[in-house]
Amino acid sequence: MDVVVNASQQYLEHPEGLQQDPDLNLSIIVPTRNEMHNVAPLLERVYQATKGLNVEVIFVDDSTDQTPQVIQAEAKVSPLKVSLIARPLERRNGLGKAVVEGMRAAKADWICVMDGDLQHPPEVIPQLLQHAYETNSTLVAASRLTEGGSTDGLSFRRKIVSYVLAFASRLLFSKQLRQVTDPLTGFFLFRRDAVNPNDLQPEGFKILLEVLVRSPRLRISEIPFEFAERHDGQSKASSSEALRLFRQMLRLSLSSKVNFLRFILVGFTGIIVNTLLMYLFTDGFNLLYVFSAILATQGSSLWNFALTETWVFGKRKQDGKMPMRLLGYMLVNNTALAIRGPILVVFVSWFGFHYLTANVISLVILTIIRYMISDRLIWKPKVSEASHEVPISPIVQTEKL
Repeated sequence: MDVVVNASQQYLEHPEGLQQDPDLNLSIIVPTRNEMHNVAPLLERVYQATKGLNVEVIFVDDSTDQTPQVIQAEAKVSPLKVSLIARPLERRNGLGKAVVEGMRAAKADWICVMDGDLQHPPEVIPQLLQHAYETNSTLVAASRLTEGGSTDGLSFRRKIVSYVLAFASRLLFSKQLRQVTDPLTGFFLFRRDAVNPNDLQPEGFKILLEVLVRSPRLRISEIPFEFAERHDGQSKASSSEALRLFRQMLRLSLSSKVNFLRFILVGFTGIIVNTLLMYLFTDGFNLLYVFSAILATQGSSLWNFALTETWVFGKRKQDGKMPMRLLGYMLVNNTALAIRGPILVVFVSWFGFHYLTANVISLVILTIIRYMISDRLIWKPKVSEASHEVPISPIVQTEKL
């Protein structure tokens, strides 16, 4: 039993982390925020699930209650190696950054990330490790959304949000997430030397998406798990966290996709054109504003198409003809206009978002979908060009270790 209480600043001064401990099999990182009643049962279940392994548990705590004191007290009686990184000053920078600090402190070859609320069953940990050995994977995600998994621990609204966000992230990062059904799960295991914490710039609480996109050489696999009901405390999910996730997705995309950045910029110019045309039709030609909006959408869509054709995808060799691309683009834009209203209603009436927040979310979702349709269907590259893309490394089957 080890009791180690550290301020986070200690690890910030040593960005490469601590030296590896060859006697440790697994480091388990548990970010916590006001989970004082879950600490003891979590440690007991981890101990029972990992008997036979040399395990350290690293709590990275952002709490405003007595959770740090409870962790210290439990560490004195737990048979596990338990350490605490308390972050009283950095607690607002999110769960993702807490996990990065835990990664810098981890000393084992393998690192497992899990929540502290017991919705991630500790009994799955040895299954993650065994699956990594069996498949020669460098990262194994515990998926709620794959066959055999379950989201029963989520409310109906959170289930819908989870599926929508997972779908949107897989659309936006289709190459990196080709083998991943649940890129937003917070329960996963990876090799310590396969992920560089200095490459990660997470925002909010969805750290796995950051790891997958910024670590393209990972050999990825999944196992199903049943997301349990919360044991105690309150969920950290909120509309502000959803917005932080969208910002994270946008930043990740902009860092790797020049075309997507150009697509966004074209969209901004299209808003200006749309506004000017709507003013012209309404005030200049005395049309009802509803008809003006429809006509303005056609005009701004033509403007956006011209810039997308010449600037966004101008250097790409195309499979189809320009008139067909124009027809497809106009269809997509008008369909997006038609479904934006229902999306706003769902987020405001069902999920309780402020209407301005819902408006931003709807714009982000539709922009992502429009870009993916444009990139993969309307301006689809010729097969000869697409064949030069580097595929994700396949999982290599090995004998059981």
